[in-house]
Amino acid sequence: MDKVILVEPEIPENTGFTARLAANFNADIRIVNPEFNLSEARKTASSCQEKLRNAEIYETLEEAIKDLDFVVGTKPGKGIELEKFTPRKNTSLVVGRESSGLSNEELEKCDAVVHIETGEYSSINQSHAAAILMHSMNTRKEEKTEIKQLKALENELGEKTIELLKRASPTKEELNAVIGDIKE
Repeated sequence: MDKVILVEPEIPENTGFTARLAANFNADIRIVNPEFNLSEARKTASSCQEKLRNAEIYETLEEAIKDLDFVVGTKPGKGIELEKFTPRKNTSLVVGRESSGLSNEELEKCDAVVHIETGEYSSINQSHAAAILMHSMNTRKEEKTEIKQLKALENELGEKTIELLKRASPTKEELNAVIGDIKE
């Protein structure tokens, strides 16, 4: 996993816990418009203060993700089940606000959307969700399909088709089959 992006975090302790997770899983942190001073998150960041100091702050999600290869958003009941998702090389994770998660508009900016399967109550604490997602992304085998392979097809297929293919998260074999069908 490349980066974890927190969108408008509201509770400093969750941001501190997420900094510790980022250290555990070797990810960088980007924060969109935090509702508090990051110094308030230091207590729960424990010995991972450097992750907080190095966190990049952005005003919008669009700015925070514009240079990233493959961005995965999350929201209860939206997208595909986490257990069925295969991350790609350079996957970054977007986690929404504690009170309301990511908006539909923010989810549309992501290349893929996943959700964590839960019981009847689907809301998970931000740092807990980050822990589940980061662990899953780091323990699953990365998808072999390179983003470069998709970008190479953009001239033939168009930007919208490439966006759809990214969101589908095809395996290398599936993508090769699509390429084969197109060239016929």
